[in-house]
Amino acid sequence: MEKAIIIKNLTKKYKLYNDTKERIFDLVSPKSYGKDFYALMDVNFEANHGEVVGFIGINGSGKSTLSNIIAGIVPESSGSIQVNGQTALIAVAAGLKNDLSGRDNIELKLLMLGFGKEEIKNLEPDIIEFSELGEFIDQPVKSYSSGMRSRLGFAISVNVNPDILIIDEALSVGDKAFAEKSLNKMKEFKREGKTMIFVSHSIGQMKRFCDKILWLEFGMVKAYGTVKEVIPKYERFLSKWQVMKKKERENYKKSVLENRLRILQGVETNQDLEIDEFYNKKYNNDYIESPISILGHIRAGVSYIYPSPKNSTKGELSNKYKNAVYFIKKQATYNNELYYLLSNQPSSIKGIIGWMKAEDLSVHRHVVVDKDLKIFQIKGIGKAFNMPWGGQRNCVFDDLSEFENREFTVNKTELVGRNVWYRGKLNGNHVWIHQNHLI
Repeated sequence: MEKAIIIKNLTKKYKLYNDTKERIFDLVSPKSYGKDFYALMDVNFEANHGEVVGFIGINGSGKSTLSNIIAGIVPESSGSIQVNGQTALIAVAAGLKNDLSGRDNIELKLLMLGFGKEEIKNLEPDIIEFSELGEFIDQPVKSYSSGMRSRLGFAISVNVNPDILIIDEALSVGDKAFAEKSLNKMKEFKREGKTMIFVSHSIGQMKRFCDKILWLEFGMVKAYGTVKEVIPKYERFLSKWQVMKKKERENYKKSVLENRLRILQGVETNQDLEIDEFYNKKYNNDYIESPISILGHIRAGVSYIYPSPKNSTKGELSNKYKNAVYFIKKQATYNNELYYLLSNQPSSIKGIIGWMKAEDLSVHRHVVVDKDLKIFQIKGIGKAFNMPWGGQRNCVFDDLSEFENREFTVNKTELVGRNVWYRGKLNGNHVWIHQNHLI
């Protein structure tokens, strides 16, 4: 099969400066100023025509940098890249001019892509219709929300019919209905045999849509293979990374980079440091328990709930607890395995369900932002739950369309991962509604 993308030994280096003076000195002086920062280092991978490749990795791993290089927006520092076909990058606000209206941005973007006036005239109605921006299409883009910007960028890119489509977190903002519509359009492209690069933090979307996964870790390729090969490894990594303290994360990153440098220098064989190995050195075989405040739900597949980490041979199947969100109030490490204590109440004493292995749970940090009163308006899309972050069994109202434009008084705001959830009363029920479904 012909290759759509071939990348060999690709590196991207930036210079970090403390101030403008240092930047100027670096331009005019033979002495080197500033600090080298490697956003990507020795990246190798290939994608065939018609494949959908997902880029995964924690924030700062180099996913967007690699996407921009493939799209031709950012040049590589060294190495080689071969892209066979026209590319289109879809990212929040990518290439949009804030002072221009949505309509003007459509025309400008299409002109830059080489379309003539008649072609632009024919494409414009389809782009506007797909974006669902309505009368906002003639308003300045600087007045758009991130979801509206994403809609416009997505609508332009999919309607120019590129050979290689690069979607960088464009489906992480906006409402669920538009995300589903966009995914359906991407499925249509997939059936047409187009190559796609899909950057997202959503493991669920990756599993549903991608053929292969490229896992980037601190600017380097950690793994590249099928979804079944790579995603389980990444989920095990996340289960440990998400609960590590800032200093532990810094130490792990330092160890990974030092190890990779030794590999590149030929001092060691090509064997990357695993987070399990890092944990093994840190915890040995001791039992360590500590409080924590995160939310979690049980992943698909066979898993068990144990009375304690030290008694993990007598577990019960977790099936009856699935499709719901739980409070996780403690974590414990035993025999180099990380465990979480599940509770259906915000307490480490009341409502205890039991302990589970971290790799069997999907978790997010949970922070109470405030308990201030706020008044919102319900958009009429999405769902309402009795727990932030949702969960099928936590659903109170599965369709908010009947509450469209109703006033919603909020008495508590919480952050789950990167998402804001608001609690208020709806038809006598205390419910949580996601930020994207409120005005």
